[in-house]
Amino acid sequence: MAGIVAAWALVLAGAAVWSVRNDPPTVAEQRDIAAALPIVQRAGGFVVAAADGPGQVMEVGALSFDRDCALTPVRDGVEAAREVVVRVKDNEAPEVLESIAAKLPGDLHAAVEHNVDQTRYSLRGDAGEFVGVDAAIRDTDTTIRVRVSTGCRPLAGGVDYAPAPVPAVAGQEPDAFRDAVAALGGGTAATVIEVACPGGSGAARTVVADGVKAPADLGAALRDVAGGAVVVRAAAGEWAYRVGAVSMVVTAAEGAARVSATTGCAQ
Repeated sequence: MAGIVAAWALVLAGAAVWSVRNDPPTVAEQRDIAAALPIVQRAGGFVVAAADGPGQVMEVGALSFDRDCALTPVRDGVEAAREVVVRVKDNEAPEVLESIAAKLPGDLHAAVEHNVDQTRYSLRGDAGEFVGVDAAIRDTDTTIRVRVSTGCRPLAGGVDYAPAPVPAVAGQEPDAFRDAVAALGGGTAATVIEVACPGGSGAARTVVADGVKAPADLGAALRDVAGGAVVVRAAAGEWAYRVGAVSMVVTAAEGAARVSATTGCAQ
């Protein structure tokens, strides 16, 4: 009898492992990463369009993949995410977060909640198929990070899980970007991150130059090129300013600087 029970347990365990690895999805959250990516891209475009505005500086992050997740103890997964970063002036973060939520389309069901003391705020939205739109801030924050993410999904063939940076081509670098890089003494070749805007109205674009030599005084180096701009942040290691419709972020640490320029959907 003991041998029969042990054999039957092995049969059940084997069937369970086979089912986990081979059966088709039965619920939406089991749909693989390839099925979720178009929704991430669509939601990312909506977030970019909602996050752009005068008096704030926006930057589009690259689509990233995290393979350090597991669907089950015997089945690995992957999570895809895109982050849109918005820099604002002091005491403006809660208002801007509310504005972002209000500008997102109704089918994302985006809403902002806060604690009783109104010191912590969170945005939650649902882009469909279990793709989330999330952000969390304190009332004193000056940076808002809105994240579009898939949660852990089954792997899929044909997906590049380590996409290489895309080189920028002529015409993708705004004048404000070239001016800032030149003010720092020139730098490496630029790369570009793009997100399709809602309704097929072009693309939002962040151009990045990394590894630029950092000056001893970042503010002094940028003073001329940032003249007349809307300055949102002016710190020793970070400047964020807006030249017309172009959001500029320049950061410096340990002798190296990073310059980014973002043009949104309402160019």
